[in-house]
Amino acid sequence: MPKSYLQITPELARRIKLVVADVDGTLLSDGDEVSSPVARAIRALEQAGIMVGFDSGRPFTRLEPLAASLNASGPVIAENGCVAKLKCGAGLYDLGYSRQPALKALTKFKADFPTAIREAFDYKDRLIDVGFFADGVPHVELLKRMEGVQLLDSGYMLHMIQNGVSKGKSLKRILGLIGDGQIHPDEVMVFGDSATDISLFTEFENSVLVINPRLPKEQTIDICRQAKFQSKLSFGDGFVEVITYLLKQRSDATF
Repeated sequence: MPKSYLQITPELARRIKLVVADVDGTLLSDGDEVSSPVARAIRALEQAGIMVGFDSGRPFTRLEPLAASLNASGPVIAENGCVAKLKCGAGLYDLGYSRQPALKALTKFKADFPTAIREAFDYKDRLIDVGFFADGVPHVELLKRMEGVQLLDSGYMLHMIQNGVSKGKSLKRILGLIGDGQIHPDEVMVFGDSATDISLFTEFENSVLVINPRLPKEQTIDICRQAKFQSKLSFGDGFVEVITYLLKQRSDATF
């Protein structure tokens, strides 16, 4: 089980150079606009010399404008690790992934469950990840029909991506290219709320689970096995309380 965020030590807090957060369920409970406290927390991190990045299931069309509005200087990783930019406004970093395996599986789903499969509202904005809904179809039935892809449940929609892709692996892959190129994994703190964030928790030891009370209990149990720290509050409020404490432990100005 994760420890309380109150066990983040001054030594650890001073070591952090990069904070990377999931968005939906971690910074936001709904919608596309972060709260004023979350925005202030991100600004305070940047002012303290800690880069802020995002690693989300969203496509760039919904993720990058959010990063730009917050003046975040860190990486922008979208579609559950399928596509990445080293910073907001930069060109795509070629991770070499393909959408074809997921599209092939989706075609099979539509043939077998023609009235149940619905493409996600941002389906056309996605470059690699295939977002969709499978109304009333058990996951086990989908898994039987999949080859070369993995199925993810973000709590908002289902995602299919090529085998071997994850949020955590993609962040670690580009880490040496971010900022001055001298950021090490133990200088990164990652924040997430759901099963799609487990790879962040396994790839980076300084991980924080932000409470999402909407998740099924069994999914929460699985996530808790991987996270190092845990917020007390939920969604953006949980992110803010951990960042407030982190900055206090660094003796940086609070916000």
